[in-house]
Amino acid sequence: MTRTSHVALILGATLFSLTACQPAEQAGTTAQSAGQARALSTVDATFINSAGTSGLDEVAFAQLAGTKAADQEVRRFAEKTIADFTTVNQQLAVLAKGKGMTPASDMDGRHQVVFHELQSLNGAAFDRAYMDGQLQDLTVMMRAFQTEADSGSDPQVRSFAQQHLPMMLQHMQMAVAFHG
Repeated sequence: MTRTSHVALILGATLFSLTACQPAEQAGTTAQSAGQARALSTVDATFINSAGTSGLDEVAFAQLAGTKAADQEVRRFAEKTIADFTTVNQQLAVLAKGKGMTPASDMDGRHQVVFHELQSLNGAAFDRAYMDGQLQDLTVMMRAFQTEADSGSDPQVRSFAQQHLPMMLQHMQMAVAFHG
């Protein structure tokens, strides 16, 4: 399978899965206070936690790409990611606090490992690895945001997800275009 075919397959599968998303109960939310967080469904609270962590991951990886990327398109993608996801992260932190939750404050363990691996790469190898990771992460994020937008039980959390889906689609399209 060619690289272009592989990327087209990923994008097609992502778009198909976004239209077919069904809410899934996810176990375990962290950092909830006794007050308003209990009013949130497990799915909504888990979305807030995972979206917060994913947003922090995006900014950290983009900051690294801003210093290590060789390709100017990758640098522009990273700059846009920093600008867009910093805004999303700030809005999500306000939403989380309003729901009685503590906003995410660090990358998840898996992304910390990948981050350290990326630090050892340079040039085109870094660019490919970073953009490949972006395709994977954006696919997962878009699926989570689409599920919340379609099925979230809290109107504010659902609206947040709906508001940011177009930006994520734009990032996905930019990542796919890089793989050309």
